[in-house]
Amino acid sequence: MIYDVAVIGGALSGSRTAQLLAEKGKNVLLIEEHFDIGVPCKCTGLVSQRTPEMVKLPKKLIVNKLDKGRFFSPDGTFFELKSKNPAFVIDRPGLDKFIHSNAVDAGVDAKTDHFKTFKRHNSYVDVIGSRGTYQAKVIVGSDGANSLVAQDANLKMPDNIYVGMQTTARGDFEQYAELWFGKEVAPKFFAWLVPENDEVARVGLATPTSPKPYYERFLRNRLKQHDLKPDVAGVIRFGIMKDTVADNVLLVGDAACQVKPFSGGGITYGLIAAEIASDAIVKGLNQGRLDYEFFKKHYDDMWKEKIGPGINRGMLLRNILFTLSDPQMNTLFKTTKLFGHKILSTLDFDLLSG
Repeated sequence: MIYDVAVIGGALSGSRTAQLLAEKGKNVLLIEEHFDIGVPCKCTGLVSQRTPEMVKLPKKLIVNKLDKGRFFSPDGTFFELKSKNPAFVIDRPGLDKFIHSNAVDAGVDAKTDHFKTFKRHNSYVDVIGSRGTYQAKVIVGSDGANSLVAQDANLKMPDNIYVGMQTTARGDFEQYAELWFGKEVAPKFFAWLVPENDEVARVGLATPTSPKPYYERFLRNRLKQHDLKPDVAGVIRFGIMKDTVADNVLLVGDAACQVKPFSGGGITYGLIAAEIASDAIVKGLNQGRLDYEFFKKHYDDMWKEKIGPGINRGMLLRNILFTLSDPQMNTLFKTTKLFGHKILSTLDFDLLSG
């Protein structure tokens, strides 16, 4: 049996792409290496109001709503961002399970297997897993920030790699998200605290080097705890790739670095790209065009036109903020707190969310 499409990676972007393709009448294989979808969790789960709207998210998966965020400089100075539109704290593994279930309900053939590589033939691709070999006309790589599909297709990924760690902590928490900056806190990124309710919060950080010593220090300083083991860990890679397509191949989600460079979130961008990818694949299958030039025009160029400006703005913001010394950052935060009200009023939680 030759599938129309084989999607590698059954988390959010992969399952959504598979679902949309199946709903458009295509025969889709979805391969995920983990039996328990959404585990291990690799995301904080703070999203803008767009995400529940895009996927018709059940209310039971919304854990909390936040309309305020506080940004802390290295010396503890903070300013507050209040958004007209709240951000949602969601059950992140639950979101993956929900989208994956939608894909299966749409007719996707979901299998648990470890993807190893693929090989092209004249009219199809061999998708080689640890449990078997499958044939498909198109392969979609949605296999994360260290995508094997991207490597095997010779699609170069950016070198901007960060590692995140997060735990679930108990305490007494006010209802706003916290972001903490500084070279001693989380160099070139930030630490965060996102409350699920008054008593439980998601606390973590990301760094370009080993995050463990920074993670332990932040827990001591912010929570007066140090022995909480992380229950979420993951790799963040960001920046616009030159190509996210090749003959018979498309990349979606983290595999395509469709990630917000400031927050590291990729939920909204991944969902947008899944829609564009499914349209391009259906069009290519119907026209018998599964080559690089076709997918470049109908997918790569189109997603970059849609979300590329946001990625570029995020890169610019990173380049400005994270090249500052700690004293310079302290001064910036003090100035923003005193005189930046107009700037803050133009921002929303898209800056912080996935």
